[in-house]
Amino acid sequence: MSSAQETILELRQVTKRYQTRGNILGRGKKEVLALNRISLQVRAGEIFGLVGESGSGKTTAGRLIVGLEKPDEGGIFLNGQDIVGLQGKALRRYRRQVQMVFQDPYQSFNPQVSIMDSVGEPLLTQGVAKGVEREQMVLAALKEAGLSPAESYAFRFPHQLSGGQRQRVAIARAMILEPSLLVADEPTSMLDASYSAQIFDLLLGVRGRLGATVLFITHSLASARYLCDRVAVIYRGNLMEIGPAQEVIRNPRHPYTQALLDATPKFGRCEDIPRFNTLLRAERPAADSGVGCGFFRRCGLAQRARCSMEAPEFRAMGEGHLCACHYAEPGPAQADQGGECHLGA
Repeated sequence: MSSAQETILELRQVTKRYQTRGNILGRGKKEVLALNRISLQVRAGEIFGLVGESGSGKTTAGRLIVGLEKPDEGGIFLNGQDIVGLQGKALRRYRRQVQMVFQDPYQSFNPQVSIMDSVGEPLLTQGVAKGVEREQMVLAALKEAGLSPAESYAFRFPHQLSGGQRQRVAIARAMILEPSLLVADEPTSMLDASYSAQIFDLLLGVRGRLGATVLFITHSLASARYLCDRVAVIYRGNLMEIGPAQEVIRNPRHPYTQALLDATPKFGRCEDIPRFNTLLRAERPAADSGVGCGFFRRCGLAQRARCSMEAPEFRAMGEGHLCACHYAEPGPAQADQGGECHLGA
């Protein structure tokens, strides 16, 4: 695609911290480092995957990007414009360009509001359409999302739909303003495999029809490999590895990415697929100081004197493939995990 090399979204040294509540007397409060100096670029028209386990900071990054929260440090740029601190009309314009699909489609809807009004609400908020025109646009959006005939869904309520249907409605609501960037936060984590594949195809269609850029947040390497052009692997608020999805999954260089791949279920003829057998230490403290490598307490390759004090820089492992590890080295590609061996969900 012609616009693939243009950067639409950039995060520069973004840091986000939270404070725990502590006990009833307010004692024992701790600072949690959710994102630690995150920098990445998302190209226009691509599907970019942000991959990591629960608690890695994926959703926090998504919420910062759509403006639901503000970073403590760093900048977030859409088409070169810093969006941190936008207010009023500027924030409204930004939210027309950037929309989010949440993980739980039921919690993201008002149970007392019909599908017609839920999907059409952004049109009213942004002053795009009302009345008959709004209804026609809602019906068209539902049809595009695979809910047909749209009239049979428009005046139902969320509890009258299945989980997969609710997620299609959520995507219809997010896309009705035709945004340039869609943040999809684990959109299939509550769905079975067959319906997940349909949602993936729907997101691919959104990219193809509107030319929209998609930030796909997921814990599943299998989903990222199927859907994404590039991926970034994140662990406890620290980026570990970035690169083309196929390359990162076929030839992971960071010990954490290797551990994720080893833990992913596989099926088919996988006898020739090498396992990395990454040695993981049990140590996992409740809070991260933000000093050194974020993975060193669990990494079998780590040298405490260096890794606990010196944050690794991203180094090139191949074309467009970067890894933040002191001891990772470029190497020959591992056996392809495609063919007759497949990654499970």
